[in-house]
Amino acid sequence: MSYTPGPLPEWDVVGGYDSGTFEAEDPHGTVWRLWCVEQPAHGDSLPPGYRLAPRDNLDNPRFVTAEHGLYRALDTAGMQIAATAVRSDPEGARHQLGLDGK
Repeated sequence: MSYTPGPLPEWDVVGGYDSGTFEAEDPHGTVWRLWCVEQPAHGDSLPPGYRLAPRDNLDNPRFVTAEHGLYRALDTAGMQIAATAVRSDPEGARHQLGLDGK
């Protein structure tokens, strides 16, 4: 996994581009998976689109819309990951973004 110093994670393709599966690591070492679900399974409460969850806990994913395409889904998922990291370490986020004056 690779992590850029900016606010959004860098995505790696898992299983080739046709798989629709991507992974990114947050600053705390959690690996997140984003995958496409075109036809949700019976009983799935989420509509067709992308799912985002930590790789070690894929049972309770967040929904990411596929309405505007893959790149929008990757950006949206990256923003959700960044927001989770900011909530857990606001001072670290300020430093990472260069907002602490150091």
